[in-house]
Amino acid sequence: MEKQVAVLIDGDNISAKYAESIKQEALQYGNIKVFRLYGSVNSPNTKKWYPVMPRQGIMPVLQISYASGKSIADQALTIDAMDLLHSEGIDVFCIASSDSDFTKLVYRLKESGKVVIGMGESKTKEALAKACDEFKILNLIYQTEEDNVKSDEMDADTSINSGQKKPDKEETERGFYEDEILDDDEDEEIEEVEISIPGLPEISSYIALYIESLDSERVNLATLGNVLKKRFSGFDTRNYKCSNMTQMMKKIGGFKVESENAPDGVHKVMYISLADKH
Repeated sequence: MEKQVAVLIDGDNISAKYAESIKQEALQYGNIKVFRLYGSVNSPNTKKWYPVMPRQGIMPVLQISYASGKSIADQALTIDAMDLLHSEGIDVFCIASSDSDFTKLVYRLKESGKVVIGMGESKTKEALAKACDEFKILNLIYQTEEDNVKSDEMDADTSINSGQKKPDKEETERGFYEDEILDDDEDEEIEEVEISIPGLPEISSYIALYIESLDSERVNLATLGNVLKKRFSGFDTRNYKCSNMTQMMKKIGGFKVESENAPDGVHKVMYISLADKH
């Protein structure tokens, strides 16, 4: 049976330009049963979500803040998460926020046997990222997607007549309101980057030590991916401009990547070992 997913977005904290990325990441874990955005009605950041929510199927849960500079949207998100925990049959919670105040909520959901996927920017504090089963760094994912779009556009430009009209900005994949949400970080305060994203040399060293610790001289590549996600907060092959583990391992070098037929005789199973092992 397909797992049921609840996506809860902190609209006061998360940029609207990440809407599509959040949705696509969440869909990897099952059917999105609940898709909500929590925000203060007087928050400039939340207002930029208004044109995005109808197109993405997001239900707004807006709050009135009675004290200047105080957001109560996070309280509403927490209360609803606990209600969903006990009433809606949710298997996976996706919490989109860079606010470390949600760390305790994440622990509570996990203690109840739920999978928690965090999503936020690289400024997110390590405590929140490590509390989650997995943490997605949205600004890096978004940049990778933008780079891929630009690459595709450059390829298209070389194969079409230069006199043809290019699509207007509102005709692009990210939607009519793209120009309204891409500049929403201009006035944001720059915070210290808290999540430490390991470089490929550190990843390589860890993988080598991990393989050496095994009874077998090789490891299933999918299993290795899960190990890296648990070891490094926010680990994602896209952080290294690679679409999957196979590409990343070839980019790192020093390892042997092999494929074998799966028991079903149709699919392939990938394995990795040290290059000097047989």
